[in-house]
Amino acid sequence: MATLVQMAVTRTSRIGKTYYLHVGPKAGGGVQYYFSTKSNGQLAEQIPEGYEVYETVNGQVYLRRRKPRLIGEEEEKLVVRWLRRETGEYLYKVEVRGKELTIHECCNELALESELGIRLSSRQQERRRQSLARYMPVMRFVLVDGDNRLFKPERYCFRGSVEDWIDIGPPDTVEKLTETYLKHLGRDSLYELY
Repeated sequence: MATLVQMAVTRTSRIGKTYYLHVGPKAGGGVQYYFSTKSNGQLAEQIPEGYEVYETVNGQVYLRRRKPRLIGEEEEKLVVRWLRRETGEYLYKVEVRGKELTIHECCNELALESELGIRLSSRQQERRRQSLARYMPVMRFVLVDGDNRLFKPERYCFRGSVEDWIDIGPPDTVEKLTETYLKHLGRDSLYELY
């Protein structure tokens, strides 16, 4: 008689790290689930009900409670398509969390270029570039009117006295904001928006 062996829940991130879903007791009672790169311990065989696996733009994997999506997939795809068409595959990543559609910029591009001085095919270089890239948030569109699908544009201010999100214009649709603001990414003109 054959026995069926269940597999542990794992997820390999875009940077090549494998994460294992663990299950264990909570300090106050009950059960907790969490991802770790360590494979020892009690591993979960399934994702708990009401939760989902989430990977950040920097390749960290964690478990989060599933929530209704407030930003439409088409709105996200519009931004992603523009970025890929204008800047390539890895320089910018888009993250949707709650009411925020955030654009992250690769912040270690020069380090990647020196790292890639080794002899690799262009395809290998591109794969390596994508796996090594690290990102920081630079711009976001925040949903302020769900009925009319209006978003407030913001950029991250890196001044020592501010270091926070600042408004850069009036609310509008994702399509209009994409046309108006994304062309400033990677340029000095980004810092003139406020």
